[in-house]
Amino acid sequence: MALVAPAATLALLVSLLGTVAPEAAEAPRPTEYEVKAAFLYNFAKFVKWPDSAHGSPFVVAVMGDDPFGEILDRTFAGKSIDGRKIEVRRVRTPSPPSDAQILFIGASEKPHLAQILKSLEGGSALTVADMEGFTERGGMIAFRLRSEVVNFDINLDQVERARLKMSSQLIRLARNVIGKGGL
Repeated sequence: MALVAPAATLALLVSLLGTVAPEAAEAPRPTEYEVKAAFLYNFAKFVKWPDSAHGSPFVVAVMGDDPFGEILDRTFAGKSIDGRKIEVRRVRTPSPPSDAQILFIGASEKPHLAQILKSLEGGSALTVADMEGFTERGGMIAFRLRSEVVNFDINLDQVERARLKMSSQLIRLARNVIGKGGL
């Protein structure tokens, strides 16, 4: 991986958090799920999918209990990825949608995680969750909350199995990287 200049890393971080950064010292701090929703949007911007169906929506799905509520809808409202309108869906069925580019798996689905991840094999959905052990069990990105700071881990082997290409700048922002030179 090429080295990224500190200025470029700082610019990426500002870009990643720019959608929720307070504008004034008196502005309230963003909530945990406002930050996570902003990260989801920026994951979409810094990941390339193997095939992009032009004209079809870019689908961000939440499977199981939805911790975001309307925050996710507000974050993605009026935005697009590669010219594709973003569509947010909530999924309550036992199987994930086949057309999702990003699938956030709610903690309520932890007992079914192995089955969900198996059903996604061969597909190109970026899987994200905020449950313990997610990347170790085969998920791609796991949010972590430490000392009120949201960060994330990446399972790069799983990202590559799904034929996704993740920006090296995004990989460098991860707290831990599993596979391909990571942990």
